[in-house]
Amino acid sequence: MGLALTKPHHEEGDRVLVAGRPNYNRCDNMIVTSKYTAWSFLPVAVGEQFRRFANMYFLIVGIIMAIGYYSNLYESAISPWTTLGPLAFVISVSLLVEGLADMKRHQSDDQTNNAICVVLRRRDEIDEEEGATRDETILGGKDVIVNLSKEYFQTSSNQTPPTPKSPSFQNKTKHLAHIGFQQIKRMDIRQGHIVFIKNREMVPADIILLASSGDNGCAYIETSSIDGETNLKLRNSPHLPPKLLKHLRDGTPMDQIPDEPDDEGPVVMETVEQATKRVTRFSSLAYPEGISAVDHPEYKNKGNACEGESKRNILGSVLSPKSAKGSEFFRSSLNIGAPSDDGKIHYIAALTSEPPNPHVNTFSGKLTLPPVEPNGNCIDIPLGAENILLRGAVLRNTEWAIGLSCFTGTDTKLVQNSFQTPSKFSQLDKLMNKCVAIIIMVMVLCISYLATSAVIQWDRHFDELWYIGFKRDTTGPWPYLQGLESIQWSNSSQNWFQMFFLYVTLLSNFVPLSMYVTVEMINFFFLWLMYVDMEIYDAKTDTRAVARSTNVTDLGQVQYIFSDKTGTLTQNVMRFKRCSVDGTIFGPPVQKARPDADALETDLQSAFHPLRQLLVGHVTTGDDGTNLTPSKEMTFNAEMFLRVMSLCHTVVVEKDLDLKDSVDDAKSVSSAGSSWSAKNYAKKFFPTHKNRDRTTSDMSAHSGNMPLEPVSEEPGQVLSSDNNRSRAVSTGSTFQSVTVEKGPDGAPAGFAYQAESPDEGALVSEASKCFGFQVIGRDSSGIKLRCDHPTVFGDKGLVAGLKSGSLSPKKLAADTATGRTTLDRTEVEGSVKDSNGVRTETWEILAVNKFDSDRKRMSILLRSPPEFGRVAILFCKGADSAMLDPSVCAACSTVFSGVISDDAEKSQQLSSVDESEDEATEWEMSQMLGIQSHLGEFAKEGLRTLVLGIRFLTDTQCEQWLQTYRDAATSMKDRDGMMKKAAIEIESDLHVVGATAIEDKLQTGVPNTIATLGKAGIKLWVLTGDKRETAIEIGYSTRVLTPRMHLTEVSDKGAEFVRAQCAMEFMRLVKAGKLPLYQRAAVDQSDDSWSWANALFVLGKSFRSCFRSYRKVIVNFKLYMRNLLGFDTKQLEDTLLILEAEQEDEDKKLRDVVRRRNVRNRAEKIIKEYGESNSFAPRARVTSPSAEVEAELSTDDLPPVFNRAQSAKSLLERRISGGRVSGTDKRNLSLLELTAQQVEHGHETVLEEDLLSLNSFYPTSGEATTDFDKRRRTVLERLFAVDRDVRKGRLVKHLKKEKRDKFLSDDHHDHITPSGEGPRALVIEGAALKHLLGDHELEELIFNIASHCQAVIACRVSPRQKALLVKLVRQHVVPEPVTLAIGDGANDVGMIQEAHVGVGISGKEGKQAVNASDFAIAQFRFLEDLVLIHGRWDFMRLATVVLFSFYKNAVMAGCLVVYNGETLFSGTPLFNQWIIAVLNFVAGIPILFFGMFDRCLEKDYIRKNPDVLQPTRQNELITLRILFRWVLLAFAHIFILYYGSLPQLSGPGGMTSAFDGLMRNKDTIGDGSSSDLQSVGTVIFTSMVLLLAYKVLYEHRSIINGSWPALCGFRKNAKEGFFSRLPYTWYGITYGSIFFYIAFLFIYQKIATKGPGEYFQIIGVPPHIFGSSSLNYISMLFVPIFGMAFDLAGKVFSNMFFPTQTQIHVELESRENAERKKKSRNQGQETNVNGFETQDV
Repeated sequence: MGLALTKPHHEEGDRVLVAGRPNYNRCDNMIVTSKYTAWSFLPVAVGEQFRRFANMYFLIVGIIMAIGYYSNLYESAISPWTTLGPLAFVISVSLLVEGLADMKRHQSDDQTNNAICVVLRRRDEIDEEEGATRDETILGGKDVIVNLSKEYFQTSSNQTPPTPKSPSFQNKTKHLAHIGFQQIKRMDIRQGHIVFIKNREMVPADIILLASSGDNGCAYIETSSIDGETNLKLRNSPHLPPKLLKHLRDGTPMDQIPDEPDDEGPVVMETVEQATKRVTRFSSLAYPEGISAVDHPEYKNKGNACEGESKRNILGSVLSPKSAKGSEFFRSSLNIGAPSDDGKIHYIAALTSEPPNPHVNTFSGKLTLPPVEPNGNCIDIPLGAENILLRGAVLRNTEWAIGLSCFTGTDTKLVQNSFQTPSKFSQLDKLMNKCVAIIIMVMVLCISYLATSAVIQWDRHFDELWYIGFKRDTTGPWPYLQGLESIQWSNSSQNWFQMFFLYVTLLSNFVPLSMYVTVEMINFFFLWLMYVDMEIYDAKTDTRAVARSTNVTDLGQVQYIFSDKTGTLTQNVMRFKRCSVDGTIFGPPVQKARPDADALETDLQSAFHPLRQLLVGHVTTGDDGTNLTPSKEMTFNAEMFLRVMSLCHTVVVEKDLDLKDSVDDAKSVSSAGSSWSAKNYAKKFFPTHKNRDRTTSDMSAHSGNMPLEPVSEEPGQVLSSDNNRSRAVSTGSTFQSVTVEKGPDGAPAGFAYQAESPDEGALVSEASKCFGFQVIGRDSSGIKLRCDHPTVFGDKGLVAGLKSGSLSPKKLAADTATGRTTLDRTEVEGSVKDSNGVRTETWEILAVNKFDSDRKRMSILLRSPPEFGRVAILFCKGADSAMLDPSVCAACSTVFSGVISDDAEKSQQLSSVDESEDEATEWEMSQMLGIQSHLGEFAKEGLRTLVLGIRFLTDTQCEQWLQTYRDAATSMKDRDGMMKKAAIEIESDLHVVGATAIEDKLQTGVPNTIATLGKAGIKLWVLTGDKRETAIEIGYSTRVLTPRMHLTEVSDKGAEFVRAQCAMEFMRLVKAGKLPLYQRAAVDQSDDSWSWANALFVLGKSFRSCFRSYRKVIVNFKLYMRNLLGFDTKQLEDTLLILEAEQEDEDKKLRDVVRRRNVRNRAEKIIKEYGESNSFAPRARVTSPSAEVEAELSTDDLPPVFNRAQSAKSLLERRISGGRVSGTDKRNLSLLELTAQQVEHGHETVLEEDLLSLNSFYPTSGEATTDFDKRRRTVLERLFAVDRDVRKGRLVKHLKKEKRDKFLSDDHHDHITPSGEGPRALVIEGAALKHLLGDHELEELIFNIASHCQAVIACRVSPRQKALLVKLVRQHVVPEPVTLAIGDGANDVGMIQEAHVGVGISGKEGKQAVNASDFAIAQFRFLEDLVLIHGRWDFMRLATVVLFSFYKNAVMAGCLVVYNGETLFSGTPLFNQWIIAVLNFVAGIPILFFGMFDRCLEKDYIRKNPDVLQPTRQNELITLRILFRWVLLAFAHIFILYYGSLPQLSGPGGMTSAFDGLMRNKDTIGDGSSSDLQSVGTVIFTSMVLLLAYKVLYEHRSIINGSWPALCGFRKNAKEGFFSRLPYTWYGITYGSIFFYIAFLFIYQKIATKGPGEYFQIIGVPPHIFGSSSLNYISMLFVPIFGMAFDLAGKVFSNMFFPTQTQIHVELESRENAERKKKSRNQGQETNVNGFETQDV
């Protein structure tokens, strides 16, 4: 996001704002993500460039060269411009790239800050402001006239308004306020502004909702950019207290009204005009001179923070210079606190809020309104998180909203949660810096040696240097020319420092400047390759992979991946997939098993039926005995199951304002029969107009040519033409509609279901779309349901039995499923039908028990419609662990008696089945065993499961509980606890009707990608904001979790419990030998003895302390200078705070042994204290506290759902094997035959689901029958047995003898037995993390637990906690691993920026994650190619490029060092200085092409063998062994080049012309003479260029991407395109290196011949070496070959005896390719032979 973190500040009290009065003393609404300004770019950006060690090095060396070149202090061997010129070019390019990137940030900031928003302002203020414009889309640009003679709590009267010419109107003019809707820039919004927001607009600031187009001022927002959740959230505007509402409605004095009146008043919907008038009357829009309500003399709730705050706000609003923009009239006319024109002092509303903080899920504040009675007190309305719209949220499905801006800019919660964009350095950059430091150290040693040798040699041979003017006897003559006049002799040579600086200039190229340029160019090419890679391109969204950072090589070294869930792993699309009703599964299985799933984990799937068969009741056989006829009546459980789906929820039906096209009323839900509340208030607030619909926004203007006129206060005058619509929601039983159409989610056409939970939305949607139970409305009268199925409530006797309690749902379910009882399902008398004959039901809502984390279920008490007998029914749904508890489920008390047993072994099993049971009990037993077995299957598929149940209550039971409920709801003490007890009381003795399985649809390829990354050795942590159950289900669906894993769930049950649970798990790992460094023998060793580890720890701590002190000195100096010059010092002050924090952390650092000892002791202390505390109730069978705590907190038991499912399946098999054929089995068989008949006779369209259903009833292999002996079957069983298991011989008596004896003798407990050594997984909640993070010892403890888990899932974590978890891994893993964070929402920005590599997904949650990331992709599956292909290739290439860059400069500098021994260490260079300068180009082009195009392994091989990533993660190419090889090779090549060339080329005689002279028996000038320094040096340099070119070829794994020659791209069998198969490296060597070098020599000579200058030494050298000496060709041919022979011998030896992992894979791939070619060639030959034979015939 690029936003700076808000630094810790002094504790700030509550803030007070005056409604409608902007506060200019507080921050504006501008957000800045750019790094530079026009003034700061050059100094700051240039300073950033010199953070690179090499740039600073070359700058210093360039300055040293310039001083020596242009002064007499010392000599410079080389011109400074050979270094400063390239350095200036490199920095200029980097500045250009940085400037362009920051320009894009500025453009993004401008677009964000200059977005148009709308605020409410007085007309006179708008008119006075120059350039102010009104929003023409709101009321046609007209102002709203507000009658100030009315109070804010009064409504409009129905009296005829006065005309403008009447005297009464003239008298009222001064009591009118004209309010307009002004357009301003988003950055100009201030705290206190009243803001107007339209549908689909982003909320521009943190705003308190005051009004909206929704019922009672509610609004829906999408917060995906904040918390990652895409489901809409409901926000409410603050409501007046019920006591005040009753006073305003009937005039009852306030002191006579009880504290909690029952009457809550009707549902109210406002128009824009009405909301504007209401808000205006209690804000400063009405009374600019008004006083804050908190300053009212009778106000008693004034806090310290409020005193005088409102006055300061007023002064800030008026006197701030920033308020000059458009506020001249306001400032000049305002007289705060003065009486108004009517002589009254008016008090206006004030907002008291908490100070800015990053907590996005909480808010605390109050809205203080003026008194409603003359002597009354002010009214405080409490505000919470449900009343605030956060910046970044999007208004959805709400036409408009009006709110009070409370936090702006950096005070908003979104910005408070943002992190400062870090400067990321890749691991390769760090390695490069380390290598540069080592090279500089080696260079300093070489320079010191050369300087010392020079001083010694010059002193020894000083008198022999007379020919250059050196002589101790300054008066003596020339040694051999006695008669020649003596000169001024120099009697002293250069000192050591002068020689040192001389050699600094000579060996400056020890550090390769070109390396950084080459790396940058290669990186940018990598970014382009990612962009054009079609395999990571999403065609559906037309999104390419985009690289926003050059840290490409870190992708190839990733060890930890931190992933968000919603929108990253999943699509956040909930789909109803399967269900279990009457012991039968409906719906095909969802196969998501990843490729490496253990075969033991894949059990045979249970048989299932198509979903549509759920609507089938009893199946009857025709007269012919073959034709099956399904009944139209559903079974009792099926109908109740669908009614729970469609009625047990909090879903509301809202007009779908997001539809682009208006929906015809005739095809939607008519409002003709709406309830009294909606109808009456629609008539009152929305006068009827023709051809108007709710879908048309009342903010649009249809009268484009109408004059701008105000909206009158009275209803009789000109009004907006759109405040006249009725609420188009079905709200009554008298529903009438012509046709019924459904929207995409199953809601009536033009409407949409709005659910707080996506699971609820999926259930309601599927009940409507697939099964015909359509919810069409929800209001105070109840839930409106449209259904066209026969119902059990049509039987009056049945209804009477259920109502009286005499009829058991258990018996009713069994009878309807088996067909033993036929119900009278004739048309219900008094039922309401529409024109299509579809029945409409109104279910009265009596009470709602909301979901909570303790109960893990929700329920709703409804009364059936009058035509259904007004039966009180409790509908309940919840987690399986909560619904199948014996205290909740009636049937479970006998089936699952061990569920809550204190015995840990029995708690995982099901009890045995009572053999003596009636038919109803038998049916219920089969159903419950089936549900439990099916829940295990659903969980293995990763589906989100819910168990559904009902309970019928008598009228007496209902009234008694409702009284308990009302008492709890009105209690002022422990209301939540009493409500929970009331819910638990009624949620008992439930009849379970079925279980649902909802798929949170994964993105394509997620399981395969996770499996592949796991094979590559990468650990995946899932960090999500979802609840724990949801996170676990997704873990199973992605196969991050498996049923065989030991799951450790850490939930927030208090700090003591969480810490004790983690401590126990930690000690379990220690005792199991998983953490040997924390065992007592290891931590008790003495830490005072000397060791290398202790010495390095002390040295490191001292070095860091010294460096930190140095930084403090620099920062303090800069701070002093900025204060002196009056510049901003905030950034430097923040830096000082960071340094102090680093010092505190440094002081806490301990030696490893001491730290581990403290962690272990802390864990043991926590366990001991918890065992001794009162919070633990000891059991009789446990004697020691530690063992007791172990049994309570940490266990090896597997998730109980899988063990219970396994046990249930075993019991079912035993019942069948024992010959007990249940009604469930018979019903399964009848449904199977029905499906087969439909498929065979084509009664239904044959679907894949039907075929899968039929196949599921037949075994897929013979493994299931290997334990049975088919010879034991009787003839009768074979011919006449109906049951398949009997017919197939799968009873106990059919078992083989040994199997039968074992079955009859053993006590079967078929639960999964944990081994203790199996894989483990950790699931931890964010609330529990709060008790661990921040404490270094507890952080290390939890990390050790997590590091030994194969999977880690953190749920309910905040954005900050996500970043802290990433930081936790970076701090505690040694060496620090490369981390990657991937997400798609603003809540993922923190962890994306904290990780080494941040990947953003272009999803549905905005672009914040993409903008803050290093790389952006469209799908999670593309991460596989991003890491394994691009990351690995890029690291392998760049690692070789870096090593080669150091190597080439070391070879060149080594030749200079060796040659100086021949020149008496005078500093004379062997090569021409400008030829030295061109080395970085002629030797850089080949390695540049190598870095761009080399591919050591192909994509297909890498995908099949993801473990090839291991070498890059282990820095295989930059290990000490590899570095030693390069160093040894550099020395060898230095000596080969120097001694293989210089002695032969510099000796006298033997030199002849290459193409003339002695070779042709001719006498040619120059024959027999030795070469000069420039010629010899150039020849050696040429040999070095060729040697370096050969070295690149031998390092290249794919010399060409195809076959030689260069034009192989035209081959027909090429796999890739022409340009992908060109031999780029050959082109680089041939043209970019050799040809360019030769051309440069002749051009250089040509320039030198133009006139005298420093280039004259090169004149004649190129013709001489290339045209006058044949020995030069011999040298240039064989010396590089000898050099490469040494290298080749080393490579052969290494690959044969010590191969790297990469080399092994290269050989394996080569073998596979050879076999593939051979196979292809053989097939081609067979084809040719067969073709020839055919022709012969």
